[in-house]
Amino acid sequence: MNLYFLSFIIGGLGAWCIVKYGVQLGFNDTPNHRSSHTKVVPKGGGIGILIALVVVSLILSIHSWFWFPALVISIVSLWGGDKHRFSPQKRLIIQFCCSIVFLVSVAFYKNQNVYFFMTILPLSIFIVGTANFYNFMDGIDGIAGTTAIVGFSLIAYYSYINGIGGPYQRLSISLAFACLGFLCFNFPRAKVFLGDIGSVLIGFIISCLMVLLSESVLDFFVLVGFLITFYFDEFFTMVVRLRDGDSLILGHRKHIYQLLANELAICHWKISLLYGFIQLVVGITIIFASSKGMLVLFLLYVCYGLAFICVSIQIHKRIAI
Repeated sequence: MNLYFLSFIIGGLGAWCIVKYGVQLGFNDTPNHRSSHTKVVPKGGGIGILIALVVVSLILSIHSWFWFPALVISIVSLWGGDKHRFSPQKRLIIQFCCSIVFLVSVAFYKNQNVYFFMTILPLSIFIVGTANFYNFMDGIDGIAGTTAIVGFSLIAYYSYINGIGGPYQRLSISLAFACLGFLCFNFPRAKVFLGDIGSVLIGFIISCLMVLLSESVLDFFVLVGFLITFYFDEFFTMVVRLRDGDSLILGHRKHIYQLLANELAICHWKISLLYGFIQLVVGITIIFASSKGMLVLFLLYVCYGLAFICVSIQIHKRIAI
C-alpha cells in the first residue's frame, strides 16, 4: 500500500473511532465560557496521527529518539489532558524531559560541537513552547489540521529542494496526509477534535523537524516561518493579555482567530482556510527570500509582523465599537 495513502487511512480511521466511541470512553469536550463550540464533541481524534507517526517511522527506519519522545508526550497528553487533568507543571516537566532527550540525541547523531550543547536549553524551550502554542491555537474547526497540512508540506518541500532530511521528507508528507485524513471528520464542521494528544503532538513534531533539518541558522529561521501565523497570533495575544493584566496560564478567548469566530461571528471554516492560505503564501515567499540571505529574510519577517499587528489592532478596534 502507498505510504501516503496508508497515512491518510490511519489518520482518518483514528478520528472515526473517536467519533463513534469517544463519548463512551469519556473523551468529551464540553463547551464552557471560553469555548468556540456550543455542543459536546468528542476529543482525542489526533490518535490516528500519532499511530501514523509511529507506523511510518518504523517503515522508514526513522530513529527511535525522534518518534519515541513524541509518543510519550502524546500518551501523557491523552491521559493527562483529554481523559483526566494532570497539573500543567507535571506535563511541562515531562515535555521538557522529552525535548531534552531528543536534542541530546540530535547532538550525538550530527556530531555537533560543544556550542550546540549550549543551545539545548533555549531549543527545549522553543520545542515545548511550540507544542503548547499549537495546543492553544487549536480552538476552532479545522484550523490546526489545515495549518499542519501546510506546515508539513512546506517542510517537505524545503527539505527536498535543499537535499536534506532523507526519510524525514517522506515522514513530513505522510503526516500531512494523516492530518488530511483527520480533517475529513473535523472540517468544515467538527465531528471530533484533535484533543491534546493531537495538537501537542503536531506542535512537538513540527518544532523537532525544524531543529533536526536545520543545517544552518538560516535554515532554522526559514523553517520557523512555516508556522509563523500561529507564532504571530500567540505572541500578539500574550502582549494584549499582559497589557490587560490577565494571567497567561488561564484559558481565554482572545486569540485573533477566536475574536474572528466568536465576536465577529465568521464561520470557522473560512477562518481556518484563511490561516492556511496565509501560511502557505508566507511560507513560499520565505523560501524564495532565503536565497537572498538572512538580512532579506529578517526584513520580510518584520514586514509580515507589522502587517499582522496592524490587522490585529483593527480587529480589536472593530470589536470595541
